[in-house]
Amino acid sequence: MIGRRRFLTRILPTPIWASLGMRSLSRNAEAKTVEQTSYKQLTHSEADTLAAWCDVIVSGARRAGVAKFVDQSLSGDQASSVLLLRYLNASDMAGFYRKGIIGIGAESHHRFSAPFPQLTLDQQREMIAAAVASKMQVWNEPDPNFFYFISRSDAVDVVYGTEAGFADLGIPYLAHISPPKPW
Repeated sequence: MIGRRRFLTRILPTPIWASLGMRSLSRNAEAKTVEQTSYKQLTHSEADTLAAWCDVIVSGARRAGVAKFVDQSLSGDQASSVLLLRYLNASDMAGFYRKGIIGIGAESHHRFSAPFPQLTLDQQREMIAAAVASKMQVWNEPDPNFFYFISRSDAVDVVYGTEAGFADLGIPYLAHISPPKPW
């Protein structure tokens, strides 16, 4: 049987350690928030435009982190990138995305006098439909239809190509080797 004094000397430090542990977790959460909002290749404006574009194409792409996915893939070694564009032997992947995002912005300002993320959903859908139909008015490089194809692939990969995406679809993930990160 444990005595009262011994019990108190063992239990009293627990709130102190718990407090320190919670403070550490809070700092880690703050660091992750900063990590989620910092980009290596894309500017915040570019990331916001890409995320809005992809979210119209595949609902949930922004929340799933499509801009971070593209940015991280562009920041690493191109040979190990998982972007579809890599498999099409693109020499300047970052330039491709940057030009596409600039094209989205130019077309958005031309048609609606506002940045793409600030457009209504109907206006955004109208632009997506124009890209698919190759009927953009000022955006021509890279080809809007091709940029749609590539960005749609990125959005699908991030939303449905993860363990969480499989769970949302009700499909067992069954990975032979679990990936070290979500994408």
